[in-house]
This record gives sequence, C-alpha cells and structure tokens, in this order.
Amino acid sequence: MLAKTAMIIDDDEDLGRLLIPMLEARKILTLPVYSLHEAEEYLSYMKPTVIFLDNSFPEGLGINFIRNIHLADEEIKIIMMTADSAKWIEEKAKEEGVNYFLRKPFNMETINTVLDKLNLA
Repeated sequence: MLAKTAMIIDDDEDLGRLLIPMLEARKILTLPVYSLHEAEEYLSYMKPTVIFLDNSFPEGLGINFIRNIHLADEEIKIIMMTADSAKWIEEKAKEEGVNYFLRKPFNMETINTVLDKLNLA
C-alpha cells in the first residue's frame, strides 16, 4: 500500500507547525510549501494524496491554483483554507472542485473530521 501524503501550501509557517504533528500521527507524510511557485515545482514530480491550500499569497490567489492541482492529478483531494470572509471565494472554490472549504481560524477537531470524511485515517 502506498503511503498517504499531504502538501500544505501556505505562506504562514505556523499553520504547518500545527498541522504536521496531527497529520503525522495519522501516518500521513507531510510537506510544507510556502509559495505557489514552490508548489508548482513539487507538483511536477510529487502527487500528494491531499493538499491543504491557502488562498492569499504574495504571488497570487490559491483559488486560481486549483486548476494546476487538477492538471497535475485529478485524484488529489483539496482542502481550501482562508481567513477571507468573501462569499465568492467559497463559491468559486466549490466550482473549481475543492473537496472541503474551511474558514480560518479553525480547530484541529474540524481538520480531523474532514480527514475522516476523506478516508485519510
């Protein structure tokens, strides 16, 4: 059986520090990535099981990066995360095919519930 893997794409290093121990406790190998450019590079040769994707980056919006993820591999599960309260972001994210949309701040119980629903136990 192949190992489950996660990529955390967020320019906030603190989020990775919170998520990595929880994901590793579930035996999910985790790679934190801090820019969309870096994520694009990794996606050229790495196909994670799940991606945690923030929306706001200095070089652009994560929501516009969803298509790149699907082009790399349509099977990658996407959990979109944002502190932005604009309703259009959630609507567009769902149109683009994200599996779950979370507004920051969220708690670890919410993440665990989402991972359970994605069968990433």
